[in-house]
Amino acid sequence: MSEVVKSDIKVRSCLPSDAESVLKVHRAAIHETASSCYPKEIIQDWASPITPSKIKAFADNTVVGEETRIVAEINGLIVGFGAIFVSNYELRAVYVSPNFGRSGVGTAILQELERLAREQGLPELHLNASLNAEPFYQVNGYMNEGFEEHTLRSGRKMPSIRMRKKL
Repeated sequence: MSEVVKSDIKVRSCLPSDAESVLKVHRAAIHETASSCYPKEIIQDWASPITPSKIKAFADNTVVGEETRIVAEINGLIVGFGAIFVSNYELRAVYVSPNFGRSGVGTAILQELERLAREQGLPELHLNASLNAEPFYQVNGYMNEGFEEHTLRSGRKMPSIRMRKKL
């Protein structure tokens, strides 16, 4: 784990050129951080290999998608990202590179996403949290509303926890 001073974390809008770096953070976070809570099959489906077509699709969706995406950088390196889907009041994701876990990166991303949500007039955010992420969200004021199953693109069911926070 790296020591990070919160002032070293820069949070900004996600750009199409960030796609590959964001996908690498996503894959590493799932394979290294979430793997203690899920079987290998779920991990593989949730974070399949990064391909040129995945990078292009993510980059294209960053421009025209309905998500608001942000990234966190330290010294120019993308170390985390997050997204909200404003029309659904949904917190879609907060992922942090395993090398920067527990260093304030996730909190910085979450605080900025909540600020953006309030700016858009959202009264609350909800999400389906992975089992490993529940403590992070609870510490940040999200309430556990019970277990759910999230369906991955492969059709495989992944246990998750429904959470909500009033903003």
